Amino acid sequence: MPSIDPPAHRRRSHNPAHGHGHDAVTFPPVTREHILNCSYDMWFPKYRTSCLQSRIIPLTPDFVDYLREDGIILADDDEEEGDEIAQSDEEWHQTTPPSRPPPQEVYSDESDESEDEGPPPIPPNRRFPQLHKTIAEAIQELGGSVVPKLNWSAPKDATWISPFNTLKCTTPNDIYLLLKSSSFVSHDLEHPFDGCVPVTEPPSFTPVLVLRPHFPIQPSLEFRCFVKQRTLIGISQRDLNHFEFLGKLQPVIISRIQKFFSEKLQTTFPDPCFVFDVYIPEDSDVPDGLGRVRLMDINPWAPRTDTLLFGWGELLDMRVPNPMLGSVTLEHHVPESSSAGETTDEDDADAFVPELRLIEKDDPAAFNFSSSQYSAHKLPKEVVDASMGGEGGLAEFAKMWRDATGNQGGDMWQQPRR
Repeated sequence: MPSIDPPAHRRRSHNPAHGHGHDAVTFPPVTREHILNCSYDMWFPKYRTSCLQSRIIPLTPDFVDYLREDGIILADDDEEEGDEIAQSDEEWHQTTPPSRPPPQEVYSDESDESEDEGPPPIPPNRRFPQLHKTIAEAIQELGGSVVPKLNWSAPKDATWISPFNTLKCTTPNDIYLLLKSSSFVSHDLEHPFDGCVPVTEPPSFTPVLVLRPHFPIQPSLEFRCFVKQRTLIGISQRDLNHFEFLGKLQPVIISRIQKFFSEKLQTTFPDPCFVFDVYIPEDSDVPDGLGRVRLMDINPWAPRTDTLLFGWGELLDMRVPNPMLGSVTLEHHVPESSSAGETTDEDDADAFVPELRLIEKDDPAAFNFSSSQYSAHKLPKEVVDASMGGEGGLAEFAKMWRDATGNQGGDMWQQPRR
């Protein structure tokens, strides 16, 4: 999704002074059209020159069914080719090739007794051969290593299963493994319109696979930007670590992003309120050391979008001078200029500077080593749900586990003696 993070991993503002969690906030209605406007295939053609090179591949019903099915079966035609690419890639430094699951190996919760029932599963390269070939060709066209995502979300919660431990993929099998292991991807397929205004005839959407070139990105130079009534009101650092050099670059970052927004997005995106992500790469050839702004994602103005160092409460309450309302259709709506000698809200809008929030040196959020990002997605959902219920929830889960397994675990659920 843009980065549509399921509630299980949504972060709150790290500082109470920065706002409140959105649970207590009265949020304006979210329409299905707004969610669709934030789908990568909807906005990328318009902003192509400001984005990374991308391949957008419509997904067939067979492929969507494959993603929804339990268990993982991989193609049996690209393991050798993928290992050669991985070993020759300069970004991958190790003495042994990454270990991939053997082709056609199935991961399933079913018992061994059920393996003989029904026809054997068909690997992807034979189940949807044309789509499999298209994906393989796109990988090579983009330089041999790519980062995948669907309409809104990337499988960031599944990198633990990748042979590279990142979103980097060099074969179709790498992509299949990430997509089938991701809760974020399941959310894109099954719940993209949760929380939207009910409609009698919901608009349809085509699931797409987006492939972009993989490159070593600098997390310190990724920013999330908040737009309210076509005004850029806030910018947040995305990586929640402290970077000393960002403090000196604050004016440059704000100016660069604001200029990009006013020239590219302000009067062209269909909705007046939205959230967008940018990356500003380093460039030693320019005086300030920062290159051209790249548009990475556009996210819905909705509770599901992570506000990082802001809070939805303060964003919704923030006053916008001279708001620009309405949707973009065939013509861009640009406010009329004010008369000479008059002071209006438009003058205030010209002087309005969005706040850039960075992780400070002594900020507790910069020293949170208690768990890795998306760690909850590495455990069965039942375990995560039980842990959220406190000691009572875990005790109930332990009892259910003992009953289901015939107490085969022995004393593993007993509390240790003090």
